[in-house]
Amino acid sequence: MSTPSELATFARGLKARNGKGLLLSGGCDQDGRIPLLPYVDTVRLIRSELGMRVNLHTGLLGRGQAKELVNSEADCYSLDIVQDERVIRERLHLAGGPRLYADTLEALFEAGAEKVVPHVCIGLSDEIEGDLRSIDLVSHHPIGALVLLGLLPVRGTPLFENGPPDAERFMAVLRYALQKVECPVTIGCMRARGDWQLEIECIKAGASGMASPSRHTREWARAAGYEILEKKECCALHL
Repeated sequence: MSTPSELATFARGLKARNGKGLLLSGGCDQDGRIPLLPYVDTVRLIRSELGMRVNLHTGLLGRGQAKELVNSEADCYSLDIVQDERVIRERLHLAGGPRLYADTLEALFEAGAEKVVPHVCIGLSDEIEGDLRSIDLVSHHPIGALVLLGLLPVRGTPLFENGPPDAERFMAVLRYALQKVECPVTIGCMRARGDWQLEIECIKAGASGMASPSRHTREWARAAGYEILEKKECCALHL
C-alpha cells in the first residue's frame, strides 16, 4: 500500500475476513527510516474504529518522529537493533553508527511508547560479540519483550557465503539474553526452518514463545508436559 486510504481499505477488508490485526512495515530510506508518519491517523482509526491490533516496525527515529508515531496509539513498536559498527556502515550503509539505535529506543520511551519490542538478528555480525552488544543495549531499557532472529542470507548477496548462524551461536546468544533482560525472550519468524533440535533447545533454555515451530517441536512440547498456547499474530504482540 502506498497511501493511507489504501491502508484503510485493506484494514476494513481484513476485518471483514475476521482479521485481528496487522504489522505495518516497509522499506527504509537512506537514513534507515520507514516512512510511516503519513499513516498515523489511519493506524489510530484501525485501532479505535475497527478494534484491531497494530504492530509498527518503526525503523530509525528522531525524537519528533517518535512522538508523532506514538500518537498513532499502536499496540507495539518493533525495532531492529544493530550494535556492530562495521555492519551499520558497510552492510546497512548508515553513517551514524551504533548510537542511532540507542537514540531511537530513547526517543520511543520518551514519547510514551508503552510496548517496545526490539529484534536482534543473530548472524548479521561476523562475530558473536556484535550480537551480544545489541543485547547489552536493549537490557538498559524497559522493553516489553525481545525477539531473536536468525540471519537468512539471500543468494547473490555478500552475506550468502556466511550462511545462517549455527546452533551453538544461536543458543549462546539466547542464554546471554535470558540472563541480561527482565522480559520475555521469544524466537521470531525469520530463521532457518526445519531445525527442530534447535527449537527444542530454545524451549528448554527458557524461550517464552516461538513463531511457527515445527510439528516435531510441538509434539515434543506436548509430550514433555508444556502447555501450548497458539496465537495467530506477530510474535511481538502475543506476550
